[in-house]
Amino acid sequence: MERIYPKVKPEQSYLKGKQHKKKTAIAGGWMLLAFGIIFMVVIIKFATSGGSSDMLSFRTFPTSDDAYQIAKEYVSPTVNERNIVFAEDRYQFAKKSDSVFVIKSYVTSIDENGGKTKTNFQITLKYNGGPKAVQNNWTMVDMRENHD
Repeated sequence: MERIYPKVKPEQSYLKGKQHKKKTAIAGGWMLLAFGIIFMVVIIKFATSGGSSDMLSFRTFPTSDDAYQIAKEYVSPTVNERNIVFAEDRYQFAKKSDSVFVIKSYVTSIDENGGKTKTNFQITLKYNGGPKAVQNNWTMVDMRENHD
């Protein structure tokens, strides 16, 4: 005896196919949304970092090197000579509070006759937030210099 199998009605298979497509479309939508959010976070992080080197570091607080680079920008205009050399690896760093830094170091200036003058400085900087490498995001609280 031959067995007869009932055929699936075309409407049922159509509805099942439509439900399957709806589920995959919703899943795809969530995936696109997730990738969009990740993309926006990366773009915002890049835009507020001040450069590509800071983009992937999620540290928002400046390091001693960041504060020293800004200190050099504040000290440079106060030295009368054009040829100046900062003591890159010989600076002292202290943190007074969450966003206040004290840098103590010296700069050597060379005059037109080749004479060298050493200027010791101590500068107190307050970090206001934003890209760490931008001088406008820092406020100079105090600066003291003495010449040797």
